[in-house]
Amino acid sequence: MAVSFACGLWISWQRWGNPLVDCGREMNEPLRLAQGQMLYSDVRHIYGPLSPYLNAGLFKIFGPSLAVLCGDGIVTAMIIVVLVYWLARRLMGRVESTAAALSVMWLCAFKQAGNYILPYSFAALHGSAFGLLALTLILAYVDIVTQTDVADRKLTPHLFGRRSARIVAAGLLTGLALLAKTEMGIPPLLTGVLAVVWLNRSSPRLLTARLSAFIVPAAAIVLAAYGVIAARIGVRSLFGDSFLLLINMPSELAYFNKRMSGFDDTIGSLIQIAGMSLRVGLFAATVGLLSLAISRSRKGNENRSNGKPNQTGSAQLSLMTLVAAFLFVAVSFAGRMQLEKGPYLAMPVILIALIIAEFRSLISRGAGKRESINSNSITVLLLSVYAITSLVRVLLRVRSGGAYASYLLPVSVILFVLCASRIGPDLLKQARAVKLARGIMLTIIFMWIAATAAVFAGRYKKDNTFTLATSRGTMLVANDLGAAFKQAIEFVESETAPNDSLVVLPEGTSINFFTGRPNPLREEITTPGFLDDEGEKRAIHQIEQADTRFIFIANRPTPEFGAVVFGRDYCKHLMGWIEQNYSLCAVFGKDTGADSEIGDRTFFIKAYRKKS
Repeated sequence: MAVSFACGLWISWQRWGNPLVDCGREMNEPLRLAQGQMLYSDVRHIYGPLSPYLNAGLFKIFGPSLAVLCGDGIVTAMIIVVLVYWLARRLMGRVESTAAALSVMWLCAFKQAGNYILPYSFAALHGSAFGLLALTLILAYVDIVTQTDVADRKLTPHLFGRRSARIVAAGLLTGLALLAKTEMGIPPLLTGVLAVVWLNRSSPRLLTARLSAFIVPAAAIVLAAYGVIAARIGVRSLFGDSFLLLINMPSELAYFNKRMSGFDDTIGSLIQIAGMSLRVGLFAATVGLLSLAISRSRKGNENRSNGKPNQTGSAQLSLMTLVAAFLFVAVSFAGRMQLEKGPYLAMPVILIALIIAEFRSLISRGAGKRESINSNSITVLLLSVYAITSLVRVLLRVRSGGAYASYLLPVSVILFVLCASRIGPDLLKQARAVKLARGIMLTIIFMWIAATAAVFAGRYKKDNTFTLATSRGTMLVANDLGAAFKQAIEFVESETAPNDSLVVLPEGTSINFFTGRPNPLREEITTPGFLDDEGEKRAIHQIEQADTRFIFIANRPTPEFGAVVFGRDYCKHLMGWIEQNYSLCAVFGKDTGADSEIGDRTFFIKAYRKKS
């Protein structure tokens, strides 16, 4: 695992970020906070305060540079991979756990879109890490409770004993996950409540004490943090346009969330999930039948060599295997059931099945019996609840690609490997067939990991070839993107003074970070939904107040929000004011000109200079 991680860093070195989409916010927000500005008032932020203030603190200690952010990402990525291995080892052996950890490493940590090293959002990365840390402590609490007799647990409801210490620490980590990104704190919160309620349901007194030990620290740390911020900037500034309470959600962002979750086409999404679930089931059936056929064939050969009659039915099993394989291939090319989004599209079905099966198993063992809480059932149940609540935002469209799945999938990956290598093969009952099926599945998983690593390595080397070197760090990016940003940075450094403000719309404030020029706007991103009519007026006022000489507009189409073109589909008033008061003075990029329009295949940045 360590060697694989080192290889991943070497292959992807300095190729992690995109200077246009999201990364500018992740670079420039902490810098502004380190310089004394206030989050939510001076700097608009739609997530929790933990990550920007954490990185601002790192900037104060080590200085503002890309290396500081990447160092944060590398350390956090290692923590997540180790936690995945630890969680997997509770249910599986070393080989299967290694498969799960390597899957997360290459499917999430080193994936081009949504990698852990320079993520689209450090809030999502930190939220994922704190959530997994909380989950490990919740399961550690389960361990210590299940090692004690029910009678003993009733007699020792001490609030600060070893059991409570673990659940208190889990509550604190859950609070940190909520402070990073609210949706990332919900899974450990629900999982912790379920664990405490289930393990202490027979004792109301103990249940109240343990539930308080978990919820109170989580609530206290969240309320304390937001209370301090609200006292300094006011409740309206904190909650008015941050979407922390999911109020005042603009229609453009609601459209985006529907697309991400699959609810923009609910019927179509359900058809894809059904198709993927069918394909996964047929593939598992093919492996199972093949394993039974091979094991019975070997047994038949042994019987013949011993002079015993062969009544194993290998021919029938072989025929059934061929039929299952044929159906698997046929479903793979059946219209909307195609699998271009990967096997994790079936995870909602798998997780619901696991929750039902493990809950029934716990109930059937009988309430209050020690053996009912000493099995793996409660661990699988808690992991399944954590996984499905993590996937709520992408519930009907759980892709292994894209920027968001990387931070939502780790526990789902563990359970997917568990089903493939343990639960599924165990259904065969015959020891030889179980062992063979497990070996086949693990071989396929490792081959899939190797293929994924090879594909990502090829993409990194092919796509990220332009060296964008600045005083605050170096990035290897796509040629057209790098050329435009290099020209823009050189223009800013030659035409402006260090304290001159610079506006970059709708994204790309990495230019501000790399050049040290302040952004006069509250927003680091002005894609659809961030500036309403009042917001545009405020932006204009801030530009005027800062006496901003240059405004850059990047070729950043935004179809994922419904409105595609800045100045045409959204922010029309702001763009009209820019055209009245500024004139086009330069276009940065290869093979571009004044007639270049947003949406063109070649990337460009247009520079507007303030009129005399």
